[in-house]
Amino acid sequence: MSLLRDLRYELSTLVFGLGILSMILSFTYWVIPAQTPDWLRNINDGIGNWMIWVAFLGFLALLGGGYYFIDTIRKEREFDHLVTTTSKEIFVKNQGRIEELAYYHLPSSYEKRYQQKRKEFRIKG
Repeated sequence: MSLLRDLRYELSTLVFGLGILSMILSFTYWVIPAQTPDWLRNINDGIGNWMIWVAFLGFLALLGGGYYFIDTIRKEREFDHLVTTTSKEIFVKNQGRIEELAYYHLPSSYEKRYQQKRKEFRIKG
């Protein structure tokens, strides 16, 4: 499970990119087939009748990968906001959420930042 956490950006970008590529292929197959370059028309002809599945799965990949990527950025910013505090009281108050983000959602480098901040505030446990 740690590998999926550590590759969170890469996987979300890959899925999002595949979704974009699939949507471009579908768009050029149905909407503008006459204006499509030859190399892209060859790809579309190779896919043939399976293009409906490429469009459907590409749309799902576009939504899923986009959400996963945006969610990762949102959680990273939240973690940065919570960890960059200079107040020990605020840090201890938000420690549950910081641990959740560091140990379950973000790459393992965030665990190290969390542990370093705990040492800085001399928090035992």
